[in-house]
Amino acid sequence: MHLDTYDISFCIRRLPKKLKTLMMEHGEQIIIAGGFIRSVITGEPISDIDIFAGDKEASEKLAIELINNKKELYKTDNAITIRTFKIPIQFIHRWVYDNPIDVILSFDFSICQAAIWYNKDKNKWSSQCADSFYSDLAAKRLVYLSPIRNEDAGGSLLRVLKYYQRGYRIPLDSFGAVLARLLSTVSSDTWAGEKDLATIITGLLIEVDPAGFVDHEAYLPAKNNEDGRDEGYNERDMEVKDD
Repeated sequence: MHLDTYDISFCIRRLPKKLKTLMMEHGEQIIIAGGFIRSVITGEPISDIDIFAGDKEASEKLAIELINNKKELYKTDNAITIRTFKIPIQFIHRWVYDNPIDVILSFDFSICQAAIWYNKDKNKWSSQCADSFYSDLAAKRLVYLSPIRNEDAGGSLLRVLKYYQRGYRIPLDSFGAVLARLLSTVSSDTWAGEKDLATIITGLLIEVDPAGFVDHEAYLPAKNNEDGRDEGYNERDMEVKDD
């Protein structure tokens, strides 16, 4: 299934011009997927732009080509981040995929299963999304898909809390699957009671984001209005203007 033409246009308008140019030059080598697309379509605040462009070496090469300044790259075990644009750009290299389909299948929730890239052969922007992407997004429904990938235990559970702050809700079977993914990483030999298990699970959650755990969105008050956005905020009407 493909994204709506208007939604692709909204996404392209929100990209920094230099990034658009880079994507048009490299075609399917650079794939944007996940939360950026969802946020543009729903009008939610955009936290960053996640790019899948190959391994660490390939990602760093493209990141340098984008800003022509190696010193402005922030490197972690998962990604290379550029913060010189109004929206941070992350070149994700922890997971490497051969094509856009494999990228979207790696996401844990259907509302993130969408990708866009530039098709050089057809000289146009292309997209792919899950069959249930639009219906789950419209219903603000979190459907967990148990992706096969190397991920931090508890990462999906923290994202459930984050999405709840934005007005999303999760079916019980999906919530059970999220808990199962977390508990499957805990050996029964490492705990002797409920308190021990709670301590272990808390530790796993903290490991997902040690530096920002106390400031995690799960601690913040829920949004006041029905659609989860701040009053007066209209992300769709905003277009990035590069300096």
